Amino acid sequence: MVTSASADEDLKISVTGADSSDSFANQMLAVLFYNNGPYDVHYNRDAVATTSNFMIRRKSWFTADIPLTTPHFICAAGQTATVYCYGVF
Repeated sequence: MVTSASADEDLKISVTGADSSDSFANQMLAVLFYNNGPYDVHYNRDAVATTSNFMIRRKSWFTADIPLTTPHFICAAGQTATVYCYGVF
């Protein structure tokens, strides 16, 4: 991530087959997501996630330089994963 941020915040989100989310206390300027689960997850920014959204493969990471407050994730039905979110603002 390349940014002029001065502070950071992190979230740990337990992802299921239903929309799973948590909110940062501040709007982030850039974020890094790490899917630590055994299954792929789908991500949507500040809106309910569906399995049609962007996929983050299991045991992989994704970064974005975007304003974000509430990341949303979802797994396929019957699956679970843990996503770690690190944001800077």
